[in-house]
Amino acid sequence: MNFGIVDWGVGGLGFYNLLRQSRPDINVIYLGDQGSRSYGLLTHSALANRIQTIAKEMQARGAERLVVACNAASTVLGSVKSPIPVSGVIQPTLEHLKASPDRSPFGVIGGARTIRSGSYARPLRAAGFTVHPRVAQPLSGIIEAGLQAEAGPELQKILGPIRNDPRLVLACTHYIALADQIRLIMPEVEFVDPATIAFAQLKPSLPPITASVGTSDFFTTGNPARMQRAAHLAFGVQANISPW
Repeated sequence: MNFGIVDWGVGGLGFYNLLRQSRPDINVIYLGDQGSRSYGLLTHSALANRIQTIAKEMQARGAERLVVACNAASTVLGSVKSPIPVSGVIQPTLEHLKASPDRSPFGVIGGARTIRSGSYARPLRAAGFTVHPRVAQPLSGIIEAGLQAEAGPELQKILGPIRNDPRLVLACTHYIALADQIRLIMPEVEFVDPATIAFAQLKPSLPPITASVGTSDFFTTGNPARMQRAAHLAFGVQANISPW
């Protein structure tokens, strides 16, 4: 099977690692779309059109399905018309949380687009949950620059008002790379990682495993050397990055 993954940057590599560890037989095409304007800054229609274009390009490269491993882009999937199946990370997370018997409150940190869209807070509050959303815009840029060790001051500002929440939704796939720093501020917190939840939901629908060894091809619309460095520092992925 040929599997496509897209994120604006390296955040989707968390999903890639889960897929590769579980299914070494699957061929993966990963695109970091850093050459595009930040997904959080695009209009709804422009972002939907961008994902639609990528889905067509992925199909042309042999992908049979596409995972949008990005929360910002997952907010527009209802407007995307794709020639191959496309899924995101928000809907599986909402279903997971709603099905849980745990009704304790939780914080949600994400980029401005994800938080201001209400994609998490609105449906979860309607289901009776107490939700504390926080915009954490600088964090993905910090990770893309390979500066995770310097994220402490920003995390203090972002997490301070919600530091006592027992659960935290990482509503940007980049943020799992800051898990250790977050735990310094919220030592008892339970992470809700949409990439992990999305993969768990998707896994049963994958074809039976084979003995073959799958390929991994990494691309960027931006700077290959910069993405290569960020991928290694944030997610431990050592990859040759090619222009898209």
